[in-house]
Amino acid sequence: MSLTPQERDELVTYLDDKVANSPRLEALIKGAELRVGRCYFGKAFVYALSLMVQHKAALLEMASGGVAGPVTSKREGDLSVGYGTGGSSGNNDLSNTVFGQEYLELLEQYSPRPGVTGGVLCGGLDGGDAFRPLL
Repeated sequence: MSLTPQERDELVTYLDDKVANSPRLEALIKGAELRVGRCYFGKAFVYALSLMVQHKAALLEMASGGVAGPVTSKREGDLSVGYGTGGSSGNNDLSNTVFGQEYLELLEQYSPRPGVTGGVLCGGLDGGDAFRPLL
């Protein structure tokens, strides 16, 4: 399900100006929607989506500067900078930006807890956002 015009306006308010005015914004949003579940985050969906958009934009900026991953070491004498791996299996790439790290915190906050009843089951194997009662 695509964003409503109201949700899109809200999302843009969370973004920094450079990303909000980027000619790639629509592509960033579409890509982020593939990783952020509306059903999973509920009321926090648009905020979570904005974090993913910012995260992806930051990764693109790092890549355009030739950065392969997060800075893991620096040295001043004879200037040396070391970078971590740029691989992104699972959620590993989320630790590479502050936006991804905040997304991980939000993901943890909204993750289902054992023993909680009366919730809803989101979607199905097709990745849909349909709601079904658990009971």
